[in-house]
Amino acid sequence: MKLRLHGTEDECREMTGLLEQIMTVQAVSEPYPDRGRSVLVRVYVEGIPRRPAGESPPGRQDQRAAALAQRMSRKSGGAR
Repeated sequence: MKLRLHGTEDECREMTGLLEQIMTVQAVSEPYPDRGRSVLVRVYVEGIPRRPAGESPPGRQDQRAAALAQRMSRKSGGAR
């Protein structure tokens, strides 16, 4: 999974620490400053989400069924 954080350096540093609690962080980029006089930066994070102990990743069939159900729900306005 690839994520882009956008905020101050301190905010991005704090968020990276929080992400380490829920995912295995594989890479974190250096902060890239925004253009102009902005104090904000962009930080790119790559990682793998952690699963609760004993929970296996959903199978391909489960993912397809969930995606189809979601699309159908949107078309019907959320009513089932």
